[in-house]
Amino acid sequence: MTLTIDASVAIGDFRLDAALTVGAGETVAILGPNGSGKTTLLRTVAGLQALDAGRIVLDGTVLDDPVADRFVAAHERSMGVVFQEYALFGRLDVVENVAFGPRARGVAKHEARRIAWDWIERFGLTDLAGRRPHELSGGQQQRVALARA
Repeated sequence: MTLTIDASVAIGDFRLDAALTVGAGETVAILGPNGSGKTTLLRTVAGLQALDAGRIVLDGTVLDDPVADRFVAAHERSMGVVFQEYALFGRLDVVENVAFGPRARGVAKHEARRIAWDWIERFGLTDLAGRRPHELSGGQQQRVALARA
């Protein structure tokens, strides 16, 4: 997969202009001081913030291009983002938190739980499956959030 970003976004007095291409198999770290636009950039890629100008293209599919009036909503993009607060549901255990992702896309409950268990095993969370977020360490919560994404 190739991701090409040419992003321009204005939020209040802040303006983000960023351009990068991420090739298949590459890992990219976004670094910068507080307020430099790291989260804003990730929000644009995830479909949580529309561009004012530029375009975002994933494997030839245009996800955002204001000139062409093209915007693919977050729930229609095959990607996720995990923010620092993790946003786990306190009333749900690990299995149900991870199953929330597929369920939100219309997957039947039984199949969503099967998918969740696959991700729980991949992230080494099997022993924690019945716990709720307040019973997990910060690192464990992060792994649950990544599994859900």
